[in-house]
Amino acid sequence: MTTGVYILQFIGILIFLVLVHEAGHMVVAKWCGMRVERFSIFFGRSLARFQRGETEYRVGWIPVGGYVKISGMSRDEEIPDALVPRAYYSATMWRKIATIAAGPAVNILVAIVCFTVMYWVGIPNGGAPTTRLAQIEVSSPAGVAGMRPGDTLVAVNGQSGTNPDAFRKILTSHPNGLVTVTYAHSGADITRTVRLKSVKASGAACDPATQAGCIGHLGVGFGYATERAGPLAGVSKGTQYTWWVVHETGTRIFQTPTQVQSVVGVGAVYTEVASRGLATVLAFTGVLSLALALFNLIPMPPLDGGHILFAVIERIRGRSLPAAAYERAAVIGIALMVVLFFVVVQKDVLNIANGTVLGGK
Repeated sequence: MTTGVYILQFIGILIFLVLVHEAGHMVVAKWCGMRVERFSIFFGRSLARFQRGETEYRVGWIPVGGYVKISGMSRDEEIPDALVPRAYYSATMWRKIATIAAGPAVNILVAIVCFTVMYWVGIPNGGAPTTRLAQIEVSSPAGVAGMRPGDTLVAVNGQSGTNPDAFRKILTSHPNGLVTVTYAHSGADITRTVRLKSVKASGAACDPATQAGCIGHLGVGFGYATERAGPLAGVSKGTQYTWWVVHETGTRIFQTPTQVQSVVGVGAVYTEVASRGLATVLAFTGVLSLALALFNLIPMPPLDGGHILFAVIERIRGRSLPAAAYERAAVIGIALMVVLFFVVVQKDVLNIANGTVLGGK
């Protein structure tokens, strides 16, 4: 598929994750008896909208995030006396926290489901190494010989084996040398004689004249056996993997926020990994869902974590905070988010322009 198709897939995943996040807020808010005025995917003026009961559903024209408008979340808004008992500020602390935490909780649940299905489908890099070729370098001896990803290396210089390490030993011992390779392609064995490239060994200098310190290079990357888990084991592994990603993602977000990828950077990563199969797409979606959950839990208005923090503060104070406190905190939070957004986007654009994504070529 083309890059354009992958970009559309990424946008679809992003919309889905925002949709379930905001749906979590809305469903729990209604369950807690609050009045939900609006449910919006994206911001800005509406491109489409419709009314169901007391809630307006809409799609904005600015494709960033989404929101649920609950009566009483803005302290200075005027609410009819009959609706005051259903306002957000009238709810108990636990109902407020449940409503706000529902969004990130749904994203965490989505991640667990993605990782569980990933283990059910099978992780390509989870098993033992095989002689199946997962990667072929461009303009490499392997590519010139006609090898393609998915082929299997059968023999080198007439020596066969099932362990790729045996092939590596033969190949590396023939820098700039001719070798005969046999590989299986579309059910048929093909034999070719190729001249290997001469590259330097790790920690050594390669002398082109004498080939001292050089090793032979075919230009292939071996694949791994697929690791699959059963129904219960998949759930267990998916949950454990979720916790591991939460720890790693949380460390990046809270300790080094400028290392977080923007939508631009994440989209670029997706276009690179989407062709690697369903398991990789599931892993990507799960990680992105967890990142969305953890980012929203940062205790800073207007993020979900900021609303939770204010609910706890009000419970400790025993009375509501003034509207001005919300407004000042929200302005500061939005300003910090805007600065972080531009810093991260600039970094991602530079990385993409330099051919670098997530710090690697």
